[in-house]
Amino acid sequence: CLPLNPHLRSLMAALGSANENLSPQSTCMAAHISHLCAMTSPEGMAYPIGGPRALCHALTGVIEQCDGKVVAGVSLQELLFDKLPEGGKKKKPKQKEGEADAATAEHTGPKPRCRGIRLQNGCEIKVTDGSDNGDIGEGAVISMLGLLPTFLHLLPPDLRLAHGVSPGLPAVSERRPLMKMLVGLRGTADELDITGADWYRCPNATLPIDEMDLTGQVKFGNIGVGDDDGDGSGEGGDRVITDDAAPASSAGRRGKQSKSSTASSTETKKHPRSKFTSGQSWMKVSFPSAKDPSWSDRYGPISTCVITIEADDDFVRMFDTKPKMYSILNKSDKTHDDGSAQRLMDRVMKDLVENFPQLGNKVECIQLCGPFRSGLSQNAPRFAIKGNRPVTTYPGLYLGGSDLTVSDSFSGAIVGAWLAANAV
Repeated sequence: CLPLNPHLRSLMAALGSANENLSPQSTCMAAHISHLCAMTSPEGMAYPIGGPRALCHALTGVIEQCDGKVVAGVSLQELLFDKLPEGGKKKKPKQKEGEADAATAEHTGPKPRCRGIRLQNGCEIKVTDGSDNGDIGEGAVISMLGLLPTFLHLLPPDLRLAHGVSPGLPAVSERRPLMKMLVGLRGTADELDITGADWYRCPNATLPIDEMDLTGQVKFGNIGVGDDDGDGSGEGGDRVITDDAAPASSAGRRGKQSKSSTASSTETKKHPRSKFTSGQSWMKVSFPSAKDPSWSDRYGPISTCVITIEADDDFVRMFDTKPKMYSILNKSDKTHDDGSAQRLMDRVMKDLVENFPQLGNKVECIQLCGPFRSGLSQNAPRFAIKGNRPVTTYPGLYLGGSDLTVSDSFSGAIVGAWLAANAV
């Protein structure tokens, strides 16, 4: 039973999906309830002293004590696999009409074993084959990058075509990549009147407009603005309506619609324009320095602010495929710089100062980073498909990371790593 208070319904919707601009009807109920319980827990939130990097340093020490090696700052090219003997290859079954494509269907028969990773510089890092490990067995490769980057970016194309991808992968949707603006502030947390609490603006949970008929029956309004297109991907933004597709152009007409009008309307629906709009778009503001009790002792009277937004169409391009994915446009080259980055920074800083006016004359430096891929959208297919599990269909290859959990966060990634380690 929904509460009659629209403010309460809007608040519950925001708490259940604060980290993604996804409407309540598109969010998986399990993820919504989990986030709601975490946000309203009387235990509060935990933050490591020294920041998340302190955990990384601690884990690095444990890995090196166990004769492991940590390699950072490298770019990955592709996964390495054993070659199957000729007798182990099976002929692909013929596809019937209406069935999934052979490249994405669940393939039968033996699959090659994953043996390591090749870097962009050509260096290969391989795991042991078990011949000199005694009872330890063969090594394993755990990908913490997520479901889509592992199977669509790192899996060699010929191998993907011959042996398929993880079951159910075409049903999921990638979340729109994120961008982060790093702001250096002059002054301590007390001087700037900032706290460790995160600030969110959630257009997916805007106040619903309820209506009451003559009998006193209340008709509940929809929570949130038109932030997605009905498939649960969270894709939204202003839509460009051409003259052919305008409702007024066909008002009062009868009969069939012209082909040009239909094509224009379809194209507009498939390719909405997504732009960051001041005062409206999804935004998260956090102050990491205010969360760390050791910050002032280490860095003195300075503070940090991290603003997270969704990358707009100047930086990413959406492909309406199965699965739905995004391509990150190259904006780092100065020859491609059209001023979109500076315009975006100006709009974001305007929103920051409007909501935190005490920071207006305290800004020391600003840096825009990204776009960064942010995993799968938290809709129902993400948690329903068979293939989003630690154990993959390829021997020796395991999945970890926050895609396996209901929390797209650092802590969620740690839980995903724990699941993968237990699966190995």
